[in-house]
Amino acid sequence: MLTLLFRIKKTIRIAKSQTTNAFSYLKGANNKMDKVNAVIQYIEQHYHDEICNVHVETLTGYSFSDFLDEFQNVTGLQFLRYLIRRQLTLIKDELCSTHDLQNIDYSPFNSWDEFSNLFRCEFKMTVDSAIANKHIILQERENRGISDD
Repeated sequence: MLTLLFRIKKTIRIAKSQTTNAFSYLKGANNKMDKVNAVIQYIEQHYHDEICNVHVETLTGYSFSDFLDEFQNVTGLQFLRYLIRRQLTLIKDELCSTHDLQNIDYSPFNSWDEFSNLFRCEFKMTVDSAIANKHIILQERENRGISDD
C-alpha cells in the first residue's frame, strides 16, 4: 500500500513538472508575441522618428539581433524592411489626407526626394500614383499571430 502511494505521488510530481514546463513554453511564446506587438505599436505611434536598435532593445529587453530573429519568426517579415515600408505607408497616408503638401513632415526621411525615391524603390510606383489610388494597400500593420489592440 505504501509503495502504491509512493508511485502515485511520484507520477503526480512528474505530471506537474511536465505541465509547468509546457506552461512556461507557452508563457514565453506569448511574451515574444507581446514584445513584437509592442514594437509594432511603437512604430505606429512614432513613425516620424528614427527608430533604432536602442529603442527596440529597450522595448523588448532582447538584443537587437535576437529581436530581428523573433520578429521574422512571428511575422514572417524582415523587421527593417517592415519598418521602412510601414513608415513610407503611414507618411503616404498623411499625404492622402492633407492638402498642404508644403508643410508635410517626411521624417525620418531627410527630404521629399529621399522619401519619394525610397517609396518608388520599395513599392515600384511613384508617390503621386499611390496618392491618386488611395485604395492601394502598401504595407499594412502586421497582425499575423499577434493580437490587435
